[in-house]
Amino acid sequence: SSGINAEYGAKTNIENLFGACMPHMEGPELNRWKTLIKSGKRIDLHEQLGITFSSYLQALGIDMVTPDKVAENVYKILYAIPKKLTETQSFLVSKEKAEITQMIADMRNTITAAIKAKRVKSAGDELEPTDMLGHLMDANKIKSGLGVKIMKKATAQIEYTTDDVLTVFLVMDNLVKQISVLFIVLKDYPQIQATLFEELRTTEISEFEDLTKLSYTEKCLLEILRMQPVLTRGIRTLHEKGAQQLGPYALTNNRARILFSEYVMHHNPKYWKEPQIFNPDRWQEDFTPEPFSYMPFWVGARGCIGKHMAMMMMKLTLSVLAKNFDLQPDFDQEKAPAPSQEYAVLRIHNIVNMYVTPCA
Repeated sequence: SSGINAEYGAKTNIENLFGACMPHMEGPELNRWKTLIKSGKRIDLHEQLGITFSSYLQALGIDMVTPDKVAENVYKILYAIPKKLTETQSFLVSKEKAEITQMIADMRNTITAAIKAKRVKSAGDELEPTDMLGHLMDANKIKSGLGVKIMKKATAQIEYTTDDVLTVFLVMDNLVKQISVLFIVLKDYPQIQATLFEELRTTEISEFEDLTKLSYTEKCLLEILRMQPVLTRGIRTLHEKGAQQLGPYALTNNRARILFSEYVMHHNPKYWKEPQIFNPDRWQEDFTPEPFSYMPFWVGARGCIGKHMAMMMMKLTLSVLAKNFDLQPDFDQEKAPAPSQEYAVLRIHNIVNMYVTPCA
């Protein structure tokens, strides 16, 4: 949508996000983790990271719902949606569908109220926005086009910004899943985890540019995005008129729907050597994947330009946690956490239990 595809999502502006997120992660969020682990009990990593990433929204000016409530609601929404094709019909008439619909409506109402309050507060202010919500609102100012014909400018701005903020809420859970599944995979690669944590603990991060020093961390993130992408499959609709050639297939219907799978492409041995092996070292500086063989954030005009923000937040979170804690898996052998590609969005079956203790 227009807000997510605004300048604020561009790489050149991620430094602004870092400036807000860094003190938040090293301050109140780090203190929350320290309080959390005083009991010495193992934690559900997915649940706690959900609160962490939702709390980033407060630092970015989207302070309208408590982080634990955001994380809880988003988890419920993404657990219910999407469904398998065989489950879709029964879901549409279920009590669960009604509850999820009401939950989304309540979240939209809360977001809309916050946007309206910010519009009143910033009325007549010609200064550049200083937080993410302000930038999303600014990007959604309707000056011309279809939006003006359908609804008033103010209404359009509020509606589009509400859509964008709700999208940001949902996207945060993608980052939570990505880091959670990283630790699931690292259980079988202790040497890689040791190398990763050595870099994270010895690299001082105080400014945005320092994140570029985390080269091995970036390789690990790129590799987990390949091996276990959160978005497992997608769909596109052909709009070109006339026959189109797709490989050996001739598409004659200009509304043909094309299904594709990021997960399948990421594990295709034609493009990836030993695709089932977690190998961060495949991501050398001179390595470039074949076009469309690697698309964790999708590609082209519909690609996610929030990928720079996602990488920044994942690196920052890993850096702060690794510097302060030891994280060791304590997976139940009978119910070990396992990523599942049954749905269009990655799911993790069973709890990602971890023992988190202060660094010596």
